Parts: sequence; structure tokens; C-alpha cells
Amino acid sequence: MSKKVFFCRLSQESNSFNPDFADFSSFQIISNGVDVLSEDGKAGITVNGIYKTLNDKGYELIPDVFMQADSGAPIKNQVINYFVDETLSKLKTISDLDAVCISMHGATLSDVSDDVCGDILELIRNQVGEKVVISVSFDLHANVTEKTLKNADYVSGYQTYPHLDLYEVGVRAAQRIIDHFENGKAFVARAEIPVIAPAHAYTTSTGELKKLMDKAKAYKDSGKILDYSIFQAQPWIDAKQIFATVIITGYDKQTVLDITNELAIDEFNLRKNLQGSPLISINEVIKKALKNKTGKPVVLCDSADSPNAGANGDSATVLEYLLPYQDKLKCALAVVDKSAVDKAYELGVGNVGDFVLGGSIAKNLSKPVTVKNATVKVLSDGDFYAYGPQERGQLKKNGKSALIAVGKIYIHISYAAKTIGDKGFFRSVGVEPELMDLVCVKACTSFRAGYEPISSEICNAQTTGAAGTDLTLLPFEKRPKPLFPFEEISLSDIKQAKIYR
Repeated sequence: MSKKVFFCRLSQESNSFNPDFADFSSFQIISNGVDVLSEDGKAGITVNGIYKTLNDKGYELIPDVFMQADSGAPIKNQVINYFVDETLSKLKTISDLDAVCISMHGATLSDVSDDVCGDILELIRNQVGEKVVISVSFDLHANVTEKTLKNADYVSGYQTYPHLDLYEVGVRAAQRIIDHFENGKAFVARAEIPVIAPAHAYTTSTGELKKLMDKAKAYKDSGKILDYSIFQAQPWIDAKQIFATVIITGYDKQTVLDITNELAIDEFNLRKNLQGSPLISINEVIKKALKNKTGKPVVLCDSADSPNAGANGDSATVLEYLLPYQDKLKCALAVVDKSAVDKAYELGVGNVGDFVLGGSIAKNLSKPVTVKNATVKVLSDGDFYAYGPQERGQLKKNGKSALIAVGKIYIHISYAAKTIGDKGFFRSVGVEPELMDLVCVKACTSFRAGYEPISSEICNAQTTGAAGTDLTLLPFEKRPKPLFPFEEISLSDIKQAKIYR
């Protein structure tokens, strides 16, 4: 008789410094999860990896509620309660359940909890009992607490940043269930390193973090372990527990513990490297663009206002610096500002007006900037398909949008901001990033996979926002101590590898 597996999804990356709370309007909610699965079973999303892997094995799949939101503020608890009630109600109706597979982000907060994912896993474990296998997939930026490991049998996280393995992490989460039933329960060890780092500062494509990931992969390829995840926690969650974690899965207990501790020390040794190089001032980036003769744009990375990191996308700080060069530099940038979009619609295409942009949501993080005599170029519904490679082909909805221009500066204004780091974002309003002198991208690292091939240089700029790059300047209130980079730490501060189940 085939194994019976329940699977569901709740995914949102929270940012404590975003002043809005996420409510039901922030989420795409699908009551029957099978509705999101593509015909070919591989649309680059985690649930398809779960579905296809288990379905190909002949398992009986029971999909339930899928809830997905973009990064943003902590979630109102009524939304979490809805997901929990739907999930537990369905679980109560399933007899002879063998496993649960859950797709989550892992750095999710609510207005009452700093560990939403751990809470949900605990409730599901209490519902299904100890014999049912629970496997969960997480983002690389998950904050994986002890509560998670006490309730989930297996944890699998993205192994790439930019995230290019959304489908593959679903495959791994599903494969852990298959391995469990075919080969027996594996050991899962977790070590905790009190380090957080701004997401713009590292990538798994090059550098020291790549070497660490490659080292873990070599252990897997050699057969010493089944799986590995090295989590760099979302650094903009103000929680009593926040840290980097190493999680290793395998069948030899001592090997699993030893490798977990070894990689945790490697992560500790990277703590300064992960903070990144000194940021470049906006004026310095502009100078680079003025001198650039390559025919490719300079990219200004405004990671502090990155919606992908939970910021609001409403800062016009970069625009303020660019305005004096409106006749010299061809630029593209974006600002979330609902009232400005409404004004563009009132004026209509081809008409000219003065706009006040920025500071419309996170009023304490940036100030409004006045743009005089801007021409409305395009009005749009805000929909576009991502070019990728991350999320390639997926439909993104930014709500009502417009393109306004002042001199050679093209400003994409919108109700919301989704996947600003994808080239399709600007192309959706008729702006070709490759033809700009300077492009301001509000993203941390995810955009690099698409922009590096077309840019002359990518500059991490010193800007402000809810995803501020200098973590020590943000108003943390709950964080643990010691925590690097706020305090120096030593090897003795690492919480050594432990097997929880």
C-alpha cells in the first residue's frame, strides 16, 4: 500500500523594521494546493519539487492550504490562526497518515510570536503524533530554532543565494521522507552560531561562502552524509533567538555530529567576511556611471530598501541624488508610492505634472522628494512575467503602476513592489535596463544572477531602509547577546551539534 503524505505551504519572510503588519491582503491563498502545480510538475517552485518527487514514487498526496506572501512586515496573528485551523482540521480527517511535508520560509514573525514556523510545527506534531514523519523545506535565510528540530524529523534549506534551487529544495524535502521509509530514520544534527549578516554582502556563487557550501557538498557527494543546509538567518528579524545554523543529515550519528561541528566552526570563522566590503556612497556610484564607457550600465544596489528583504520599496533617497544629473545620465529606478500612481492616472499619458515621491509608508526611514515637470510615459496594471533565472516565467503583480520621466531619469512608480530585482520589472513599463547608464535595483543579492551579465559594475550603496545594511544602526530590542556583529564572539559561544529527535 502506498504511503500517504499530507503537504501544505506557508511562506513569508518577515522584517521587524517594516512598520506595517501583513494581513490577508498580503497573501495568495489557495485552499487546495494542487491548483498551484504546473502540468509538467517543474515550474521552479518548491511545492512542485515535493509533488513530483513523491508522486513519481507512487505516494498518495493530500495537498491542502497553500499561503504565499512576498517579504514584508510581521504577520497579523489572525492570518496564522487561519492557516493553523485549516491545516489541523484537515489533518484530523486523515486516517493512517504516514508523513507531512511542509514548505515554509523559516524567518516568519507575527504580532504575537517570533517563531511562527516553530510554533506551527509544534502544533502539527501534537496533532499527528510521534510516528508520523515531518519534513520541512526552508529558505537559506531561515532562522531555524530548537523548537523546529524538536518537532520536524528533517529540515532542508536552499543551498544557493541567489536562490536558484527552489524546485530542488522541494525534491530534497520529499526525498528525506522516501529515504526514511526505505532506509530507516536518519540522524539530523543542528549547531547554532550567534552570527547574522546583511544579505547584500555574500553569495554562494563566489567567495568564502561558496567554499563552505562546496565543502559541505563534497561530504554529501562522498556519501558521508545525506544532506546539508547552512542557514544565514534573515538579519532583520528582532527576536530573542536569532542565529546562523548548520544542519546535517546522515545515517552515521558520530559523523553527522562531527561534520556539523566542523562546518559550524567554519561559519564562525567567516563572520567578518560575511559582513561584506565597505559600502559605496550614492555620489560615488554616480561618479562611476558618469565615467563609465563600457556601454553597459552601472547598477546601484539599494539593498536597504529591498522589498525582497521585507522593506517597503518607498524610499526616494537615490532619486534625490540623481536629480541634478537628469540631463547627463540615463537612469532607471523604482519607488512605491500609491498617491503618485493615482496622480499619474489622473494626468494621463503624455501630460506633465509635479510629483512628491517617497516616504509614503516607512515615514521614519526616508523623506519625500519633489520631482517637478515629470512626464507620464506609461500607465500599467503592474503585471509582468519574471525573466529569471530565479522564478523565471512566474507572474508578478505590482498593482497599478506608471512610468514617469524627468529629463533622462525614468521612474517606475507602483502600488506594490514585487521582484524589483528581475529585469522584467522595468521592461514591463517599457524601460530596457541594458540601455541605461545607471540602474537602481532595490534588492540584496537575488538580482545578481540576471544583472551581472548585462552590467559593467554592481555597487552596494550606502542607503537607508527597513533592510538597512549596517545592522548595528537598526533599533534591535530583543536580540540575544552576544551576537556578531554587535559583539565579538568566541568559539565557546557556538552551540555545539545536537540531535533533537
